[in-house]
Amino acid sequence: MRLRFFVLALLLGGCPRELEPPPAAGDPCVETADCNPTGLTCGELRLCVGGRCEEGRSLRVPCR
Repeated sequence: MRLRFFVLALLLGGCPRELEPPPAAGDPCVETADCNPTGLTCGELRLCVGGRCEEGRSLRVPCR
């Protein structure tokens, strides 16, 4: 019974979004730190995907 509920919840919830490389206009990067202001490691961050920075901030890291 629990397995059926789990499978149903998984089907209704869908799959997590897949990361897609940003358009070629994004800033070049090697790692996520290259896309954010120096020293910023928490809050809303931009990701480095496919060697380019995402246009918007899509990663949320809690600050301590």
